[in-house]
Order: sequence, then structure tokens, then C-alpha cells
Amino acid sequence: MDELRDPATLREDPDVEYTEARTTDGADAFEYFSEVEGLVAVGVTSDAGAVLLMESPHGWRLPYGAVPGGADWLDRAGEIAATLTGREVAAAEVLRVSAVTHELRSDTDRTATSYDAVVGTEPVTGEPVADDPTFGEWSDLDLAWFAEVPDDAYHAHGDAVDDIEYFLE
Repeated sequence: MDELRDPATLREDPDVEYTEARTTDGADAFEYFSEVEGLVAVGVTSDAGAVLLMESPHGWRLPYGAVPGGADWLDRAGEIAATLTGREVAAAEVLRVSAVTHELRSDTDRTATSYDAVVGTEPVTGEPVADDPTFGEWSDLDLAWFAEVPDDAYHAHGDAVDDIEYFLE
């Protein structure tokens, strides 16, 4: 796949887990998801089979970032991976897409659709971390390489651990 501008086109792809969900959001979350195409989680693996994770307030998870309107999802995944590792990293495959319909809590007739996608990259040599691996809203980011799901992974979020497991051998 050379580019991905509309994750909905992967609905019938047998190699992509495609799900749909509906949420009821407060005004701030609704406006945020109305302004972006969605979020891309990036699975960067090393040639030794480890996966790069970021520490969130809830535990370790795949690094992720917003995809602005009109952007190519694969390019965005590559940009995030390059920012985190300090190396050129190409997106290789889309593993999961979730179409999320956001309903505004104060006006349930207002909806917006965003996507969550999990994109894997080509493996990198070694376990590199960039000197300044910050981007978007992540101004203070802790990263580490893991060969297995860490005990303090983000277990409370249903897909977070499943997403990590996609990339571990």
C-alpha cells in the first residue's frame, strides 16, 4: 500500500481488523475529534523483535499521534516513527482500524467520525531513541523498548495491550 487517505476503504480488507464504535463525548473531546481525521498508533519494532513503547499516565502503550485532515496515514505513521527513533522509518502495514462515531453529549444529533488505526513499520536496526523524541502534544515523552508486554502496560484500555501484542513475536 502506497498511501492511505481514507481508513474506511479498509473495511473489507481481510488483512485488517476493522471495527466500529460509538462514544458520547463532552464538548472538548467532541471538538478535538471533529478537527482531526483520527489517531494513529505506531508499532516500531527492532530487528531483534522488541517494540518501542511510550509511557502514558495510565501505563506503557504504542506511541500515537493525531492525523490532521487530508493527511496520508502512512506518511504520518512514518513521521512519528522517525521523530521517536531519529531514523527514517517507513510504514509497512495497517493492522487495525476502528471507525468511531462521536456524539456530542449536550446535542446527541451532532456527530463526527474519526478513526483509530494501528500501523506497523519496517523494523529498525538496534533500539534507537531520538535525542528529542517529542511531537504534537507530547512535550515530555518517556520511551523504552520491550520484548514482551510490560506488567505496567495500559491494561485498562481494551485495545492498548492487544495493539502491543501485534508486534511481539
